[in-house]
Amino acid sequence: MSTRRRPRYLLGVRALALACSVHVVLAALGAAQSPFPADEDVRLEEVDKAFTVSGRVRVPRTASIEALRAISIRGVGDDATLEISGTLNWRAATGGNIELRDVWLEITPECKEITLANCSFRGKGGIRASKNGPSRAKITLEKVEADVGCAVTIEATAGTLLMDGCFLDGPLVVRGVRRSDTVESNLTFAMYGSSGKEQNRVRGLLGGLTIEGVKDGTIRGCDVAGPLALFADNRKLFLDGDNLRAKRVEFRNSASGGFGGIKITKTDFRPEKLVLVSPPQEKSTERLTFDACYFNGLEDLATLRAQMLEDAENSQSAALAVLRDVRAQPHGLAGVEK
Repeated sequence: MSTRRRPRYLLGVRALALACSVHVVLAALGAAQSPFPADEDVRLEEVDKAFTVSGRVRVPRTASIEALRAISIRGVGDDATLEISGTLNWRAATGGNIELRDVWLEITPECKEITLANCSFRGKGGIRASKNGPSRAKITLEKVEADVGCAVTIEATAGTLLMDGCFLDGPLVVRGVRRSDTVESNLTFAMYGSSGKEQNRVRGLLGGLTIEGVKDGTIRGCDVAGPLALFADNRKLFLDGDNLRAKRVEFRNSASGGFGGIKITKTDFRPEKLVLVSPPQEKSTERLTFDACYFNGLEDLATLRAQMLEDAENSQSAALAVLRDVRAQPHGLAGVEK
């Protein structure tokens, strides 16, 4: 066995390489553990590229937090929450993506405005309403993605919601909350272009959808899947060029005249059940018109009621479906056929 010693310069090189490796690892760990700066106006990329949230962290009403480059925010422990009372403007405008992993954004009644663009929610978490009450904020979500373990819930007495090109694998709930016993919600919303394929992956609103109690809303060019798509007690609602393939699609109204503001056109329906619900009435019905729609290849009302549709003709409901210009072929305006 050789007992020759290695030259000292080789030992020095190895020691230097090891020291550099340790330095790189420690630097990465340090970046990953930067606490989220929530108590002042700040541009996140000027502080760091990676942040953590532990427990509940409040963004006060006076704070405005921006992010214009790719960053990551990671939750530590259970129920890591950013409680938003101030203003968020996160865009990743220079490229890349803003990733939130295992983090909730909680919108308080004090919140002014939230803009998220090119943001992804991973793991668990998402957006939810505050226990302190509903929102009145202006909310813009553009190219926002969410894993199946994440949820997006907007509850508001007023304000606006704009969603453009968002892909959510978990449930989406947009709920207008009454301002008082006699005053309804003034929440308005619009959803556009949540459909298509990326890298052979079907994209859309795939975890179910609930739209309830809104003043005015539009859903155009969206692919809606999941266990349930529910549209309940909305004063005005326009569905145009969508693909509704949730297992159950339900239009519900708890008071007479509730379907008068609903317009449905050029939409492909592929549910197992299409259900219209309205309180029974002795001498009248509530009509809901479907204009130029596709019903999974079914073209007449008798067959549609036998296989898919529940309305006043075959259930304890006063809601009656009216079909105009039923299409034998799908429009295909919102993503994949199935």
